[in-house]
Amino acid sequence: MPGLMTSADGILPRMDVRAMYDNYLRHFLLWAVVVGLVVKFLYVIYLTRQSWSRYIAMDVAMNAVSLLLTPVSFAVAWVVLALPRLALNRIFGTDDADPVNWVPLLMVLAMIGALLEVSVIHFAFKQRVGQKGFWLLYLVNAVCIGIAVCGTGFYAAAHPPIAFNSPLGCTAQVLKPSCFKARA
Repeated sequence: MPGLMTSADGILPRMDVRAMYDNYLRHFLLWAVVVGLVVKFLYVIYLTRQSWSRYIAMDVAMNAVSLLLTPVSFAVAWVVLALPRLALNRIFGTDDADPVNWVPLLMVLAMIGALLEVSVIHFAFKQRVGQKGFWLLYLVNAVCIGIAVCGTGFYAAAHPPIAFNSPLGCTAQVLKPSCFKARA
């Protein structure tokens, strides 16, 4: 059927998200930490009735645990999404580098972050977080990750990776095998 979109290439840009991760991880974490400190501070104020120093301690502790366990959370989310990622690849005709595979990963990371942060609130500060509070924290984490992704995307658009010229005249961020062939 003409006009029927059979792959995600028609709506999503063709980019290697792993390369974005390698090049812009520091900027993503900066956005995530700054936005997380502000938004989760408002969440803590909404959820509990404590002193200002306790609000700040809860906010910093939640963000610190979440940030320190990001590599472990990322690995767990990657494993959890292994089979669904394969299904998405078949459905959309994509591979692991496409953004369609990274959106669910970021949502699972938001869920893991919410679980970690609820644990901090419960065990370190002896505060109960109900079901509504947990889902609100998940939403807060998803918003923080979304803002961090957008901020990183804007930074990447303004500061693209620098390409270089090889002695053989090939311009690329990573040299292709064809650049190593001798020129005739």
